[in-house]
Amino acid sequence: MTNKLDHDADPRETLIRWHLASGVDALLDEMPHDRFSEKPSVEAVMPNRESTPSPRAVSRPTPAARAAATPILASGSSDEWVQKAQRQAQAASTLAELRGALESFEGIALKRTARNLLMADDVVPGGIIILGDLPEADDERSGEVFSGRAGVLLDLMLGSIGLSRENTALTMAVPWRPPGNRAPTTQELATLSPFLMRQLILLQPKLILSFGTSGAQMLADRSETILKLRGQWLDLTLDNKTVPMLVTFGPGHLLRHPAQKLFAWRDLKALRERIPSIAQA
Repeated sequence: MTNKLDHDADPRETLIRWHLASGVDALLDEMPHDRFSEKPSVEAVMPNRESTPSPRAVSRPTPAARAAATPILASGSSDEWVQKAQRQAQAASTLAELRGALESFEGIALKRTARNLLMADDVVPGGIIILGDLPEADDERSGEVFSGRAGVLLDLMLGSIGLSRENTALTMAVPWRPPGNRAPTTQELATLSPFLMRQLILLQPKLILSFGTSGAQMLADRSETILKLRGQWLDLTLDNKTVPMLVTFGPGHLLRHPAQKLFAWRDLKALRERIPSIAQA
């Protein structure tokens, strides 16, 4: 059977879907501009330095310009912000308090550009934590971890080894999505590490499945690429307890690199072999 084109589809909807599939999920201005139809004026090309523009001629700054002019971080050095993060994270005795500490923390610029803070809210019996690398665009829009196509693939991955969202705790190493889906900086990871460490202590894990490299870098000071870290078991010390963490490819990565699903399946089977031992602990 041959596929037929849907001639009734709205071309605008098709364009939006294409933009989302290509990773375009943000606009630079509130209104679209046809730059090809704009013609620069003579004054714009050769401004008159002696003339003073009238109040009506002065345009208002765009939201992007206002945001750029606003200081993103309060004063303080990088080391000072790490120390403040350690104090505020340690003072949180519940996940709700930890969320409040993150929301009020001013040492991370990511909170100014992200829409949602994504972290675990409840302790799940069983002690298995799924630690994401950083939020995807679908997570940012929905306000929930592992949404969209990546969430569907995660459900299939967990189901293949007898797990589900209901008997695992889902969280993110980086709670805010970096703009443009860029990789988090070393300073951002260092500043967020105390909050992640405190979150894991409050979640009381017995076993951690970590996607990507952020968790390994923040918790175990490992700097290798995901291709080298994948399949490795790392022993973490959380509240004087040793917790094994397995590093593997995340569902978002596997959607972009489907050929690597074979290696992720090997890691999932290795995780499944460890589950009976933690149930007896």
